[in-house]
Amino acid sequence: MRKLIESVHVSLGGEIGSPQEWALPYLNEEHHAYATKLLFGADALLLGRRTYEGLAAAYTTMASDGTGIPSEFIDRMNSIPKFVASTTLRETTWNATVIEGDVAAYVDALKKKPGGNIVKYGNGPLDTTLMRHGLIDEFHFLVAPVGVGKGQHLFESFDSAPQLKLLDVTRFSNGVVILAYAPKSVPASQ
Repeated sequence: MRKLIESVHVSLGGEIGSPQEWALPYLNEEHHAYATKLLFGADALLLGRRTYEGLAAAYTTMASDGTGIPSEFIDRMNSIPKFVASTTLRETTWNATVIEGDVAAYVDALKKKPGGNIVKYGNGPLDTTLMRHGLIDEFHFLVAPVGVGKGQHLFESFDSAPQLKLLDVTRFSNGVVILAYAPKSVPASQ
């Protein structure tokens, strides 16, 4: 069965909102190598509506010149199939399909199909549904050495935090630490 891996930028204070405002200085060659390996190990993306809209706006107009992002990564982001969970989005571009109906059943069926992993970027309300149904296999928290002090927080949509089991720790020379976790249990209140 394919794995669903969530990758999300997190500040030291647990903030995840608006990473384009505080995480960009930490996107170095080590980050690009990690992100490229993760993306090329997948053959689909799962996105919430807000993440889809933000990434689509950025990547459809992005060129590798001046961004520091390798062109093969940009090309892969633009070509990989995307599945978007949304109750309001009706039409998509950017090689995306809106998930209609039961999101958990759709993602469960998608995971059971042959293929590479599924990567989910961002953390938000969709995670409540995915965690409740045991569909997230790994979280990759890219913790940046910065205090943001405001904005959306990790697992904000949960009544109580899920229990996680540490799988791996990767340290970058710029102070970013990737903490890879697997869900240990789902909060009973979810």
